[in-house]
Amino acid sequence: MDVLHTAIEVSDLDATRAFYEELLGLERSREYEKDGVQNYYVTGSGPGELQFRVVESVPDPTGIEHIAIAADDVDDAVAEAVETFGVTVEEEPRTLERVNRRLAALTDPDGYTVHLIEEV
Repeated sequence: MDVLHTAIEVSDLDATRAFYEELLGLERSREYEKDGVQNYYVTGSGPGELQFRVVESVPDPTGIEHIAIAADDVDDAVAEAVETFGVTVEEEPRTLERVNRRLAALTDPDGYTVHLIEEV
């Protein structure tokens, strides 16, 4: 079995696209409208996708602790996020020696926490 996708409600698809595609390098995989709701999917190099459902009012993201995205260079991604997108950095980049990874936490346009993780 594989994880196929996770659906996340967002309020501004343009801001979401910029964050996940332009900043994080994910790619649009498909989109459609169903029952008046626009659905937009992005993916990386693996089989899983993030599905963004555009709604007028995003509920409090209670229950979603974070979204994890693989990064080639966490430090560069955080610097670009701040400089180009004005993103809030929740946790500055740090090395997790125990698991041989670098990690940083950002806030996406709708307030979801996104962990950037780099294998070192």
